[in-house]
Amino acid sequence: MGYMTDTGRSAALRGIGWMVAAAIGYSLNAGIVRQLSGDFTPYQIVFWRSVVAVICLAPFLASQIKGGAARSIKRWKLFLLRALFTYLGMATTYYALANMPIAEVYALQFTLPIFTIFGAVIVFKERAGAGAWVACTIGFAGTLIILRPGFEAISAAALIAIASAMLYAASNLTIKMLARTEDTTTITLYGNLIMLPLALVPALFDWRWPTADTIGWIVALGVFTTLGQWALTRSIAAADARIVWPFDFLRLPFTVAIGYVMFAQVPGIWTWIGAIVIFGAAYYVIRREATPT
Repeated sequence: MGYMTDTGRSAALRGIGWMVAAAIGYSLNAGIVRQLSGDFTPYQIVFWRSVVAVICLAPFLASQIKGGAARSIKRWKLFLLRALFTYLGMATTYYALANMPIAEVYALQFTLPIFTIFGAVIVFKERAGAGAWVACTIGFAGTLIILRPGFEAISAAALIAIASAMLYAASNLTIKMLARTEDTTTITLYGNLIMLPLALVPALFDWRWPTADTIGWIVALGVFTTLGQWALTRSIAAADARIVWPFDFLRLPFTVAIGYVMFAQVPGIWTWIGAIVIFGAAYYVIRREATPT
């Protein structure tokens, strides 16, 4: 009891490896979005990212059509809702990345599991124990440590970064509903396909074609985003969330490094302290959720 078998250890190491890869991918995305924000609006960045993602997923689309999996579109309302939440979450994240230090954006987004718990209680009528609510309160305190209201003005970008975590939490809850009948590939594929026209409409209001200087960044963003999502899915599928989740915190030092190298950004001590408090609270909630009852 308490010992991990060779098979379990191998699965844990695979899960950890995929989570580290996802953290690297998402951190690179943050730097790329910040780089592109001087030439494109957040809506345009989401659109061009979606174009590349759909191209990357084209082989899966072909296999889905060939295999007759297009029947899944019967749940089109849930697919549409998931794509809408993901699009809005991505657009708000990109806005925040363009207007505040990228490490602070990801530090605030560590609140995502906490918002997911709130949503699960409301939508699925799941029960949350006193410990989970205490952890949520501590996570909120961590957010206040980063924002420090009363000591510094709270920027619109910071509030939008928190809103993006709420939107991604809503997207995760929708995915949970879809996962009852659909596989991960189908959910990912249709999510990106539906998000493409959603992203196109606002992008048309200030249309800009990629230039020779930006097209490489756009391709990199679409590829790294898709690979990051895939790696995260593989990580969660390979091992228990309690094992792999702590390694998601590597996104913070990775984004700090990218922010410093690319934009000379250096987060303050309060960002680190707040991020650790938020992450600790979120990790506690995830441990409780992953523990069999």
